[in-house]
Amino acid sequence: MTWQDRVFTRAEAASLSGLHPVTLDVVLHRTKPLAPLYSEKRKGRRWFSAKDITVLRVAYELERAGRNWPTAIAQAFEHLATPPPGDALLVVPVLSVSATSGRVLTGLPALPGSGSMIVLPIGDIAADVVSACEHIRETAIVAVSE
Repeated sequence: MTWQDRVFTRAEAASLSGLHPVTLDVVLHRTKPLAPLYSEKRKGRRWFSAKDITVLRVAYELERAGRNWPTAIAQAFEHLATPPPGDALLVVPVLSVSATSGRVLTGLPALPGSGSMIVLPIGDIAADVVSACEHIRETAIVAVSE
């Protein structure tokens, strides 16, 4: 399994991203044009990767901090092209609505700017999601091989 292999079901993605399955359905419906950023539809079913689930988890945190879902998804996607280092922080100005807004910082330097910021431990979030995804895949392999 790699960062971008879309092998997880809707239920698994909802569970791992911290969203209720119905909430994930609402997000999918409301952000339909953005859905390719965090899922793939095959034969009428949605599939997700570790990256997609991490995008959803980070977007959920951004939404809780006041972003709307489309902006939160775009900002999360923009900063998760590759798995971030474990100590990475996503720092986004509070009033920014640009998808490219924010920075991923590592090594805990001084925060940029003097305004209010949303700070998310994006490295920890990604590591937790990847670990949970690997556990699910390993569990599925063990269950099938018995």
